[in-house]
This record gives sequence, structure tokens and C-alpha cells, in this order.
Amino acid sequence: MSGETIPEGLVFEEAMERLEAVSARLASENVPLDEAIALYEQGVAYYDFCRRKLDDANRRITVIEESSKAGE
Repeated sequence: MSGETIPEGLVFEEAMERLEAVSARLASENVPLDEAIALYEQGVAYYDFCRRKLDDANRRITVIEESSKAGE
């Protein structure tokens, strides 16, 4: 993961909102290079956080489905 720190207790939805804000800022014109690099680093950190949350949710759903099928 990048050097950017994710705040303790951050939830998926808030991380997505922050990622969208970073993306919108990067897409705007006139972002100085140093700011663009810092924003990119933040974006990578939020993306990694969201990806891990989605992967965890997918694993949980798989376990639930498999245990449901085993109980049939």
C-alpha cells in the first residue's frame, strides 16, 4: 500500500466518497504537480482499502452460500 494512512474506523462508503473526490480533483484542470502526486497517493490508498473491503465481503458471501448449500 502507499504511504497514505487510512483513518481508523473508516467505512467503505466513506472511503468511496473520498476516492470519488480525489478522482474529481485530479480530473479538474490546473492541479499543480506536487498536489496531483499527493492526490494520486491518497487515491491509491482509498482504492486499496475499498478493494480489500469488497474482497472480504465476497469471501463472506461465498462462505454463507456454501454453508447454505451444505445444509440443504
